[in-house]
Amino acid sequence: MLLSMNREFRLFFKRRKKRILQILCCGLDKEIMTAIYLCSFLVASLFLVIWQLSRDKCHTEKVVKQLCQDYKEGQIAGSWCHALCVDEIVQLHSCHHQNGPLLTFQYEDTVVKLPHSYKTSLPHSHLPEPLSMKQFHDMLHKFLHSKLGKVDFSRLLQKIDKYADFNNNGQLTYGEANSMWQLLNIHEFFILFIFDGDPIFPLKNGTCGPMYAYQHMKASPLFNKHNKTFLDNFFSNTYRWMFPSWDKRVNVAVGLLEYGITFSETYNSKFYMCDYVEQCFGYTQQYEVSLVSFENIMSEHMIGNILEEKKCSKDSHCQYQNLCHSLCNKKIGRCTNEVRGPSQTSVCEVLRDYVLFDAPAPVQANLHDLLRKCDRIGQKIDKTGNNVELNQLNVWYNTVLFDIQELLWDKIKNKPANWLHPPKPKKKPKTHPKNTGQ
Repeated sequence: MLLSMNREFRLFFKRRKKRILQILCCGLDKEIMTAIYLCSFLVASLFLVIWQLSRDKCHTEKVVKQLCQDYKEGQIAGSWCHALCVDEIVQLHSCHHQNGPLLTFQYEDTVVKLPHSYKTSLPHSHLPEPLSMKQFHDMLHKFLHSKLGKVDFSRLLQKIDKYADFNNNGQLTYGEANSMWQLLNIHEFFILFIFDGDPIFPLKNGTCGPMYAYQHMKASPLFNKHNKTFLDNFFSNTYRWMFPSWDKRVNVAVGLLEYGITFSETYNSKFYMCDYVEQCFGYTQQYEVSLVSFENIMSEHMIGNILEEKKCSKDSHCQYQNLCHSLCNKKIGRCTNEVRGPSQTSVCEVLRDYVLFDAPAPVQANLHDLLRKCDRIGQKIDKTGNNVELNQLNVWYNTVLFDIQELLWDKIKNKPANWLHPPKPKKKPKTHPKNTGQ
């Protein structure tokens, strides 16, 4: 009986389906209903997009509230804390990046970063309390040993003590020590702190607890030929299409040669940039060389610690990022911790792509010969294991780089003083109606 009733109901609905839909839709025809559904979908999609764009993904208000709460409780300190929490002069806005370990904000011409844990309310890396200066220095000593190795970092410890004294009263409070500890454990800040004052690194602008700010470097990467695009299937030199004029590229290249890719020993430790040079370096609006990426700069000791944890059966397994590597100890199946930094030919390759291309004929032949010599010596440096020979090769290599720098500098040194800073166009004066006597 139930089956027959169900069948009758289906037949009834099927016969009157069209009429029921007309009643529900107020008698509208199919075309109008389709248009209404489409418009409703578009309006809903538009509202969804606007909501996604306007939504504060970094939870700025929550983050600032947590920072200021820690500041009031004496858990953190910093040169920006009063301006952020009391005077409310500093305003975090324009959240650029909310994934990964750091939140990134923009404040005027300053980049502001702090750990993601302030968004998620995870426990922060606070120091034990109470804390004596001896305990703090012991912790710093172990930390720096893990970062730099067994070297003398007494000067660096003095610098940390001085910087951590945010109110300059000669004494460290718990909040000051705790803030400095949290900052040093952020690798990017650690690198900024190590290379503080180096003109190629952005200037630090202030801190509050684990939040730190630095100058926004408006710089474009030199070029990028490693990320292929659809056009690369038809053209081999698409990365050169947006190059500035040759003389402006020369000004950038001269700065790059002054800096190199192997950083000078800082606090008795050597630092390496293990990624492609042309992606890490860039140029400003005045065509001065600048770092556009510095979070991948690491000390030789840190890279060695990472590599010696790797299992291997051949040397090619002992690679760190794109340019740093060590050798494989096949007996134990582990990589060694003796780091070999970026190949000395890396700078030569970048210069060949960047300034040999489109160079004036009188310069091109000499530059080509010097770059070939740079390649030959660089390859010998990469292969040699003899320290005496290595020292001699390094002298020759630096001489070649100096010759390249002199050759390039000779082509721009007589340019007008403001050739990289063209005068702004004058504004057209406003015209005022003449007074007419009545």
